[in-house]
Amino acid sequence: MELRQLQYFRAVCETGSFTKAAEDCYVSQSAVSQQIKALEAELGFPLTERHGRSFSLTPAGKLFGRKVAGILDALEDLRYEAEGVAMGYATTLSVGYLNRYDGWEIQGAVAAFVARHPHIPIHAISGSHDTLYHLMLEGKADMLFSDRRRALNDAYVNLHLIDGWQYVEVSEASDVAWAEELRVSDLQNMPCILIAAEDQEAIEADYFHDVLGFSNDFLFVRSREEGRMMVAGNRGFMPVETREQTGRSGSIVRRIPLVGQAGQLKNEYYAYWPKDRENVLIREFADILTGMFEVQE
Repeated sequence: MELRQLQYFRAVCETGSFTKAAEDCYVSQSAVSQQIKALEAELGFPLTERHGRSFSLTPAGKLFGRKVAGILDALEDLRYEAEGVAMGYATTLSVGYLNRYDGWEIQGAVAAFVARHPHIPIHAISGSHDTLYHLMLEGKADMLFSDRRRALNDAYVNLHLIDGWQYVEVSEASDVAWAEELRVSDLQNMPCILIAAEDQEAIEADYFHDVLGFSNDFLFVRSREEGRMMVAGNRGFMPVETREQTGRSGSIVRRIPLVGQAGQLKNEYYAYWPKDRENVLIREFADILTGMFEVQE
């Protein structure tokens, strides 16, 4: 049983066509047919059934095709990992993402990456902007998905993905729960709930005070879920961002657009990574993540 036979059979299963499989494998159709016949002869049972010019997979062929796909994926991951050890390439991936962003795209990209490379560990790390920034500087994160707070650095790949729309989440028991939109000044008598690690609390408070203009008292939580529980208890409001401009939503926790003089506020989001540390895993994850943000655009 040869590797190319398994590769050809996988291509036939995926394309449903000997012609397309041959094109994908850069060989002739007769070569694909001959190798699959040789594979069937070695196995001692048919994988396909011919119906004139068409064909179908036998029950054994369907099972064999599913198992072969997993084996070939595992072999490719094994080859990459072994090559990585030999050549010093990355064999794991760590992705940091902003804890204030409320969207499914990072989870979707992680799931898609794992589906492609089930044997390559990927770690997703949530944090505030500066927490992620320091993880990158210390080499503990290969890539960041975060908002833009600093000037773009030429030493990094700066891949713009979206402009995140700014909202605040408030309890339905809040005095502002039924507002169509809110300004920073409308919230000045309410505590502002921020997500940050203990050593980043002062930095987050300074950013929201000095840059975004919040003069509120600040309460800190370690996760978005903890923050939403505080919001539900009407202990304050929590700023969040998402790529979708959806207007008011929710019942117990209501999400209301945060606006300024020019309309709803928004913030630029990028994927960042150092150019001198780029590798194929980072580039592939960046491509997957870009595709996630292109969905429903």
